[in-house]
Amino acid sequence: MRVSLIMLCSLTTLVVGEFQHQAVAKPTPKSQVGVKNISVLTTIANIATPEKIIDTNWQSKSNFFISQTLPEANEPIPDFPVVEEPPPLSSEDIQEELGEIQIIQPPVKQPPPRRQPNGQLLLRSSIFTSSNTTSQEISQPDDVVFVNSATLLTTPQLGKQTRLIAAVGGGLVRFADEGDSNYNFLNLNVGVQQRLARGMYGQIGWVQERLYSEDDGDRLLLDDSIRLAVGRQDQLDKRLRLDSYYELRASFATPNAQNRVANTLGTRLRYDITPQLQGALDYRISFKDYTRQDRLDTQHRLGIQAIYNINQDLFVGGSASYLFGSSDDSSIDIDNFSVGINFGLNLPLF
Repeated sequence: MRVSLIMLCSLTTLVVGEFQHQAVAKPTPKSQVGVKNISVLTTIANIATPEKIIDTNWQSKSNFFISQTLPEANEPIPDFPVVEEPPPLSSEDIQEELGEIQIIQPPVKQPPPRRQPNGQLLLRSSIFTSSNTTSQEISQPDDVVFVNSATLLTTPQLGKQTRLIAAVGGGLVRFADEGDSNYNFLNLNVGVQQRLARGMYGQIGWVQERLYSEDDGDRLLLDDSIRLAVGRQDQLDKRLRLDSYYELRASFATPNAQNRVANTLGTRLRYDITPQLQGALDYRISFKDYTRQDRLDTQHRLGIQAIYNINQDLFVGGSASYLFGSSDDSSIDIDNFSVGINFGLNLPLF
């Protein structure tokens, strides 16, 4: 009787498994402007508008969980007659009865990850504090800064290992106290990203940044830059990843006092605390050589960041950073501490 029961269970398992296997659908194959303007723009780029923590190879990675389907709280549980079941068999009893026969579980199929869209509208809103909004030794007012921006980003694939990256965006920067320093900005970015090796990429491109006064609309800064970057990702653990990069950037600005060549080395340690929550520690060092001035700036930046992904397109984050260093210009004081909160929405377009 015991053997018959086990054989009946095994047969039922195989039949149900085959039925489920056939029923599962196959998945369908991500100026000097005033120095204040320059300083705050740098702060915005570093802390106020962080990108959502995603892979730079533009492939979305989603975590999926398979759980048992339980009845909803407001759904009554069907009333079945209680049937007295025989005591459960131990694993040793099952192995002894089945011999070499093994119960084969049907493979569990996960839904495919969502394709990274080639076109997105990125909306960002940030509030952060700045302990030094001017970068000037004689005057270092602190303030609260509000930034709202929108960016149209497209990343079509040019080849198996190559992508075009093009973006146009703009935004508003407003100060809580220093209202006469409010300005608007416009950014253009075109580049080509090439995979060099596993976990390593290179990118070359052109970036243009424009600043406009809020009061009269006059242009405060026009900055055209040629940018070369090399980056690498190392997966240290299932949840831990180290990103490192080098960037060379040559800027040609109007007014030309802002012409400079910058070398930057950076690293970021990212940890996936939960599938929705990521934390990151980063460090960056930059050497900025101003070609129309006798000036070399050395900047260090330490930062900490946390991002909570409400869903694949909506996130909220908090960050803090400390900027310090030195300048050949004795009137410049780089030190600045910032704390901010950020909101982001990515709207897939195509």
